[in-house]
Amino acid sequence: MNKCHFLGKIIEEPVLEAVNNTQVVRFFLEIEEFRKDRDGSRKKRKDDLEFEAWDTAATAIHKQSEPGDFMVVECVARRGYGSVVFRVTSFKIFKNQANIK
Repeated sequence: MNKCHFLGKIIEEPVLEAVNNTQVVRFFLEIEEFRKDRDGSRKKRKDDLEFEAWDTAATAIHKQSEPGDFMVVECVARRGYGSVVFRVTSFKIFKNQANIK
């Protein structure tokens, strides 16, 4: 089964573009991971992962999100150009309180 779930922070403005007769949005989430080191101390690691969404999900993400917001995504992993790209199948945006006007 190819299904992934992530919670992360949007780190830059999602980019919307037209491809053929539809819309695609590409964005990066900063994902934090915590683990214990050999000595038992807790370490935090951050990774920036690339995501894409198509059609109505693309326009919704582009309109509703901005850098600093948090997002939970369900996605599938696809091979991109030299890297793995995660294609969003569902999502939920949590507005950063500093972004609420």
